[in-house]
Amino acid sequence: MFARLVHITLFEARRIKKVGYLMVRRSLYCVLIAVVFLLFAGCAHREIDTSPVLKAEEGYIDLSKLHDDRIIRLNGEWEFYWERKGALLDNKQYIEVPSNWKSALGLPGHGYATYRLVIEGLKEESRYGLTIPAVSNAYQLFIDGNLAAEVGAVGTDKDSTVPDYQPQEVYFSPNDTSTEVTMVLANYHYRSGGIWESITIGTAEQILDRTYKKQAFEFIIFGCLLLAGLYHSVLYIQRRKNVSALLFSLVCFIICIRIIVTEEMAILDFFPSFPWSLIIKLEYLTFYTSVPLFCWVLYSLFPNLFSKRYFKVFTFISAVMSLFVLVTTTNIFTHSTVIYQVLTIITILYVSIKLVKALIDKQEGALIVNICAAILSITVINDILSVNSVIQSYRLSSLGLAVFIFSQAYIIAKRSTKAFNEMERMTTELALLNLTLEEKVKERTVSLENSRDQLQKVNEKLKNLSYRDQLTQIPNRRYFDEKYHEAWDAALMNKSPIAVMYLDIDYFKLYNDTYGHEAGDECLKLVAQSIEEIIQSCDGFVARMGGEEFIAVLLNQSPESIYQLAEKCRTMIEGLNIPHENSKVSNRVTLSIGAAMSVANAKGKAADLISEADECLYEAKENGRNSIYIKNAAGTVSTPSA
Repeated sequence: MFARLVHITLFEARRIKKVGYLMVRRSLYCVLIAVVFLLFAGCAHREIDTSPVLKAEEGYIDLSKLHDDRIIRLNGEWEFYWERKGALLDNKQYIEVPSNWKSALGLPGHGYATYRLVIEGLKEESRYGLTIPAVSNAYQLFIDGNLAAEVGAVGTDKDSTVPDYQPQEVYFSPNDTSTEVTMVLANYHYRSGGIWESITIGTAEQILDRTYKKQAFEFIIFGCLLLAGLYHSVLYIQRRKNVSALLFSLVCFIICIRIIVTEEMAILDFFPSFPWSLIIKLEYLTFYTSVPLFCWVLYSLFPNLFSKRYFKVFTFISAVMSLFVLVTTTNIFTHSTVIYQVLTIITILYVSIKLVKALIDKQEGALIVNICAAILSITVINDILSVNSVIQSYRLSSLGLAVFIFSQAYIIAKRSTKAFNEMERMTTELALLNLTLEEKVKERTVSLENSRDQLQKVNEKLKNLSYRDQLTQIPNRRYFDEKYHEAWDAALMNKSPIAVMYLDIDYFKLYNDTYGHEAGDECLKLVAQSIEEIIQSCDGFVARMGGEEFIAVLLNQSPESIYQLAEKCRTMIEGLNIPHENSKVSNRVTLSIGAAMSVANAKGKAADLISEADECLYEAKENGRNSIYIKNAAGTVSTPSA
């Protein structure tokens, strides 16, 4: 009874360990694949020119100053006409792009205006493209006076303006070397209006290529985070005490939502009529909820490091801000973001200080978390400064979050491994405590028997390995020496014919010199397998003697059969069409074959037949190679043409 209990307990322990190991390993594989994809996607995503040398001045920019074609930002001074549409003769000002007109010119956040830029230095027969980011929050784009794009409905008041959010690309062919770009903007539904991000220009092929790469990059991050979230949700369902897995999965899902409602706004590709106000709310809600969730993930991993009270206060503020977003309009809740951004930066500093302390204390996983948290902090601060027009940069927080998620997955996986190992250890110790001395003796006896059986299997495996050529996986010379004498004794007892066949690859040294030793190894494998297949079909056996030389033994075969088998080997190898351009007999790999046969008798010696076969191989080579030379029992010689 005790033995049965122990057996079941140990089996369950091994099963739990195996399942745990597989789950952890799959988690690490998912994360590794995600990181590799991110690296390749990041490498594929070509940066555009951010040189400050070429900038618009007083509404003009000259692209002919560039020495090569590239995608550039149309940053600098644009003409600006406040509350003007159509004729743009008066009220001209200049505004820095990107920026919003409230901070740049001190104008009211609500209103409408016209931006104008003349682009010089274009090629008349070329096709160009403009990337238009999300603009606050309705606009019409005119190129040389023709309407080229429109988002929302531009009006002169709140009632006549329909807001919308949609980045897009516009393609055009200039009629001259210069093009006039005019954009009429209206904003009555957001805290401030203007062109917040850079408009870029390049050839149509460059813009299209860059757009595809950006979209692919976002979808890769989205897919990796979604898989990570689903995987850790399953971990939590299977073990409800694993709260860190639940928090981690929630963060992944929230960031997935944020990715599709910001930057390229991929959600519009699937739902073109998705409400503008809901996109804005999701953008703010994902920001207000992801940061405190990240904090709690860190707290679950390092409970003795962070202040639970601080995270509770920060979570309460985040909940209030999220509720504020839900119950108010975009005109109101968009003003709250600056306050929360300041709190986020303070929290980042607090978390960074604590993580550095964990690194100093040499806590488990502190190094990788510090590295990834530093990357995340830099990308979040970059986005905050970029959104508020303090710097001109791309939004990078999605990439920073993906990197940080790697550190969390690593720690969770590592701790899960330790937990499974500890569970197995405790289960094993409990089982051992329940054993009596008699059961221990029986267990040791069974263990010794199992060890003996395993040792026999290992010895048998080692014996088989010692008989097999490691490169070609056919029998080696040691195997041949033993089996040949057994075959000779059997032929002697039955007074039956026995044949030995030598096979040699022609000019194999030249093959190695031409194609390299790796290609030579592959050639040897292929030739060996082909010869073995033919010889075994006649109940013979073949072995590799060394280098490019093989030897075969056949019983009860006539001279005609030996010739046919030799010719079959020769033609099959030639038919493999393995290139051998430096061979002196063919442009393919070929064989020279020598064979000798006799009826075994007491006067003869086994070694003599091998020597005769070797001499026949020498004659086959002397006769021009790619040929067969056979010596039969009567001492006659057969030299078939190749």
